[in-house]
Amino acid sequence: MGLETNNSAVFLSIGDGKITKRVKEPTGSSVQRTTKQGKIVHEEIFDRVSGMITDIKVTTHEVYGKKWNIRIEDAGQAYILQMNYSSGYSSSFLKALPNADLLEKVTLIPYLKEEGGKKKVTLFVSQDGHALKHFYTKDDPKGLPPMVQVRVKGELIWDDGDMMAFLENMVNSDVLPKLKKSEPMPANVDESEEAPF
Repeated sequence: MGLETNNSAVFLSIGDGKITKRVKEPTGSSVQRTTKQGKIVHEEIFDRVSGMITDIKVTTHEVYGKKWNIRIEDAGQAYILQMNYSSGYSSSFLKALPNADLLEKVTLIPYLKEEGGKKKVTLFVSQDGHALKHFYTKDDPKGLPPMVQVRVKGELIWDDGDMMAFLENMVNSDVLPKLKKSEPMPANVDESEEAPF
């Protein structure tokens, strides 16, 4: 399936600090890459996406797991930005969301930097030319559970399950009622044939 199918929306993903739109055939502005599954895909790359957030849904794909789907509309065009349920992109977006005026346009800007061989990612939410600060912070978590270290198969990893469940509940109870909804997203919005990255 292509990215431009469901409700005439353009499907977008985030990878390596950029917004990507998969295209069926190469275009003058697309780049080619090979997915983790070995498939060659063509994508157009963007720095940001702007518009009104009109819906947010969590979907679960039987192979690729849970995803956030953010519907953004601008000038009659709808976009569905899809990102992993548990990621630096999604957590930074959700932590800033309560500080956004949900009846005004936002600009979403992914960012990636490498420190000590590790990639750190974030998704800035900007309004009126200013990046919004996080509503939930380390100094003032406002009830947001912290990530915890757990041992899996002998290896310590960070678990954000409680944090993401809290943020999902916040979206459902506090954010969705404030959105100016237009055409709703279908119950399962996952147009990717395979995970983007």
